[in-house]
Amino acid sequence: MEFNPTSLEIDESSNSLTFKVSEDYIGQFHANPLKYAKQNFSIADFIEANQGKDFNKYTVTFVTSKGTLRVHYNEDGEITSSSQRFIDVNLPYKSIVEILKANEGYKIISTKHLAYSKSSWTPDKEYYKVKLENGKNRKNVKMNISRNASGVAVATLE
Repeated sequence: MEFNPTSLEIDESSNSLTFKVSEDYIGQFHANPLKYAKQNFSIADFIEANQGKDFNKYTVTFVTSKGTLRVHYNEDGEITSSSQRFIDVNLPYKSIVEILKANEGYKIISTKHLAYSKSSWTPDKEYYKVKLENGKNRKNVKMNISRNASGVAVATLE
């Protein structure tokens, strides 16, 4: 995975920094975006590059072709919140089966994966939104995601 920021200086018009993440394969970043940000971005270096600009919070956005991770930091470099939004993601096999069994005759036409955290490197709320179609009929299904002790995601229909 490539991560080569040209500059750590903040965009003063938006008070934020945006990075384009190049993946070795589709879905690599989406597998664990917060872990990637924690391991590959130095908030300390970022704050140092912007000292003297009198900022008390920072927003860093990581962008791929499938979505974004936005991380908000305070003046001490601690995470205050994060949000993730990815489109057209592959659902876990069991989730696909559960959706299609509960919605006989429908097919999946789009998926979204959304996650949010407050002052943590682990999502506090995480879910899939799935758009289904059966001829002219369409419906949306929301699946909440919880993680078991080994970190495996378990999605359940709402």
